Amino acid sequence: MMNNSIPKVKTAYVLLVNVDDRQTAMLRMAFKMYNSVNYQLIQPEDNLQPELILVDGDADDGEELWHKAKKKFPDAVVVFFGRNSPSFTAPYLMKPIRFDTLFQHLRNLQQGNGVWLADKAAAQKETANEKAESTVHQTNNTAEHAHQSVTVARFHTQGTLLGMVQKLAQQSEDTAILFDNKPVLIVFPSVEKVLLAVESDALQQLCMQTDAEWQTKAVPASAPTAQLHDKAKLTLQSCIWQLSIWTARGRLIEPITPDTVIRLKAWPNMTRLAYLPEAMRLSAFLVRTPVALNTLYKLLPVSLEDVLNYIAATYSIGALIVEQQLTSPAAQQEKEMVLTRKAPQAATTKPASGTQTTEHEESDEDRPKGLLARLMGRLRGN
Repeated sequence: MMNNSIPKVKTAYVLLVNVDDRQTAMLRMAFKMYNSVNYQLIQPEDNLQPELILVDGDADDGEELWHKAKKKFPDAVVVFFGRNSPSFTAPYLMKPIRFDTLFQHLRNLQQGNGVWLADKAAAQKETANEKAESTVHQTNNTAEHAHQSVTVARFHTQGTLLGMVQKLAQQSEDTAILFDNKPVLIVFPSVEKVLLAVESDALQQLCMQTDAEWQTKAVPASAPTAQLHDKAKLTLQSCIWQLSIWTARGRLIEPITPDTVIRLKAWPNMTRLAYLPEAMRLSAFLVRTPVALNTLYKLLPVSLEDVLNYIAATYSIGALIVEQQLTSPAAQQEKEMVLTRKAPQAATTKPASGTQTTEHEESDEDRPKGLLARLMGRLRGN
């Protein structure tokens, strides 16, 4: 017997026109975390009728592309998506994307609201409430939405102990690594094991060496070498994981940049790897959602050092893959090394009694939660 009490989630096909890769990745991530409506991104070749079309109007041909999309899909809601309003009457979604109000705006646009009127006088009359709300919001931003910024340092593995172990792991011959002619560890690629010749404290200090002159010495196959295989209890993966954390020390591993879209290919076996704070939360997020570091830093209230150490460790063992490498001119690289997010607020200011807003017309149960609130609930298992 069919259970008719199970609610059906509506699917809304969304087509993006001329939207850049970064905005597309952010929208895809937001859609995956939203449950009330199944927003699904489609491509023109999918032969599906879009219900909602977002046209990036910031390009030189943005307005022309909007008119073409409107003509091609007359039954769809074609939205002008840009920092500046269009010169014609059209549904309008302002940049930048704000996750806490995105789905409210999309719902309004689908219902025929949120239309920008070319006639300024008419626009002022029709959108007086929206302008008043925007003014209050901008005033509150100054006091309540302070931002915190942090500069990201980067490192490469060349000349490091981590880089040496990774290189020897790709070879077939058992090899010892020496520093100042003293053995540090032996890599056994055939059995994927590592035998340490120094204490962990000394190994951690060696991870701080950069561009060091490491020596290597092949270990010939023999009966004593076979015995060394049995003594080697540390797996190659767990060794690389730990060396990555000690080498990163809160820095971003190259070639990843803050706008590189990354995704976790598979969950690392945390029971066999060194403890890393927030590793479970980060794994739960990245295994299902491709995202760039600058967006991840805004969404998850976790230590940036923990995030960067996690990225280094998962990337070094091959669990983290580059979904999309976004490159920028060298002149912008230094600017992009600064990440910004909202500073945590000590308390939430309640609106004065009698104050009403458009959002309060919905009940608390019907009103969609913010993306961050829903995301945190998922990661906590709620």
